[in-house]
Amino acid sequence: MEDVDQLMNTAAVYGIPRERVGVPFLVIGEHALAGSEQIPAELPGLIESYLASGGVDYPDIPTEVDGKPTPEAVAQVVDSPFSVDSPAIPPRSNGFTLAIVIMIGMVGALVHGGVAFVREINDPLPEPKPSWRDITTLVLLLLGLGVAAYLAYVETQAVEAICGPVGDCNAVQTSPYAYLFGVLPIGVLGVVGYLAILAVWLYSRLRNDRFAQIAPLLIFAMTFFGVLFSLYLTYLEPFVIRAVCIWCLASAVIMTLLLLLSLKPAIISLETKWSSHAKEEAA
Repeated sequence: MEDVDQLMNTAAVYGIPRERVGVPFLVIGEHALAGSEQIPAELPGLIESYLASGGVDYPDIPTEVDGKPTPEAVAQVVDSPFSVDSPAIPPRSNGFTLAIVIMIGMVGALVHGGVAFVREINDPLPEPKPSWRDITTLVLLLLGLGVAAYLAYVETQAVEAICGPVGDCNAVQTSPYAYLFGVLPIGVLGVVGYLAILAVWLYSRLRNDRFAQIAPLLIFAMTFFGVLFSLYLTYLEPFVIRAVCIWCLASAVIMTLLLLLSLKPAIISLETKWSSHAKEEAA
């Protein structure tokens, strides 16, 4: 977290807004470059320019106190010739309230899913699931896969994320928590998770064997775990990283909706399996 604060403070000295900060980040002379597009495009020319003028010294970045720019640093940002001269940008919402509301919704979905699953398995067999459930599930799976793929692209290619008016995606994506065990990007893990759920869901629609019959139970288990993991990641954003990623919140909402949609098919699958087992024993 200290590294992220230092990065943001250094960028502030050079007049770079938080939403444009990402890795890689490079300071050379009087220039600060960010992202995998700006650095390759501008760095070679700057190197040649500085070599032609006899070289360049280390940049004189104002010191920090407790991880925050000193008053001198703030004054330098205001008077800095490197600051971006752009129209006023509306203040960006930090998204903390939205993240907490989504966390409460996820907890509610987990409790409802667990309690309903235990309570309803002894009820009469429900009516067959309506077609809208299949369509909605497929749409949500494709949306979730798209969100996870974009986050995987941002994390693996070290490019700047498009954040919108809420939160600070780049602060989240450049934090240590963007990688599982410091190795696997969370976005890549999300792609694998959504693909696994989609594969099992498609199998249950195309086949009618024993695995297809228990597929709804497996989907319920995967989405339940997915919501648990998303709840943990969402907690980290406002309370640990101190930044919110709207893409991550979107994925958490999608996974929660998938959990709720998978509940009834899982109950139907379990009751069907128990009913068949009872008939076999009776015979």
